[in-house]
Amino acid sequence: MITIQTACLSLDAIYDSGQCFRWTPREGGYRIAARGKILRARQARDSILLYCSPEEYESIWKAYFDIDTDYPSIIRAIPENDSYLQAAAAYGQGIRILRQDPWETLITFILSQRKNIPAIRQAVEKLCAAAGRVIGKDQGEPMYSFPSPEEILCLRMDELRACGLGYRAEYVRRTAEAWRREGFSAESFSQLSDEALLAALRGFYGVGKKIALCTMLFGFHRMNAFPIDVWMQRVGARYPNGIPTEAYAPWGGVMQQYMFAYERYLAAEEKSRP
Repeated sequence: MITIQTACLSLDAIYDSGQCFRWTPREGGYRIAARGKILRARQARDSILLYCSPEEYESIWKAYFDIDTDYPSIIRAIPENDSYLQAAAAYGQGIRILRQDPWETLITFILSQRKNIPAIRQAVEKLCAAAGRVIGKDQGEPMYSFPSPEEILCLRMDELRACGLGYRAEYVRRTAEAWRREGFSAESFSQLSDEALLAALRGFYGVGKKIALCTMLFGFHRMNAFPIDVWMQRVGARYPNGIPTEAYAPWGGVMQQYMFAYERYLAAEEKSRP
């Protein structure tokens, strides 16, 4: 077991942030499937407990949880006159931008279109069970890796749709075909500038600007990527001249996550009032 004591790290906040879809609540913590591994993680008062070896922590989970990034410094860089973002950061300060697998992130955000988070998680797990490989067990049930492009292409279209993909099945298949045909890799994409990476991701069938920016932020750790969804549109209405994203560089994506979490919280509070 590894104990990590670091500021601005909340498992609950990350789970609810909408950036990852293979976290499952388990006994006061979470079961996490990522990078071909299964991790149990639990939050203590001022630390998190990771049930893995020191070697696995150093090789996988330290980077995954973005431990080396100084999030308190990012929060201190928020403009003093941006009262909404100051409040959002105070609420969402436990969120970190995970370093997820770029291919998995691209496909899971393609699946996210017009789906709520529970439905996305269910579709992702069905896809993993249909095409991934067994990487372990949890509560007696097999756990599967996220499938590679080649493994996805082993499924027929009806098998993809049976995973709950609906019309997105064609997007997933055509993306896997292009990835394999062109010999793409996470490493080759990582060498691109932000502008070139955005254009390359938008070249995949069914990938618009929002999905591309989500993939950049959550899969390629481009921390200034600022996806706009319905929640960000609500946030934009709070700013007379629109969200001043230029003022947040190079941490726009972190600020977006704080705003996303806070706006959802405010909406829930408003809905609960009599």
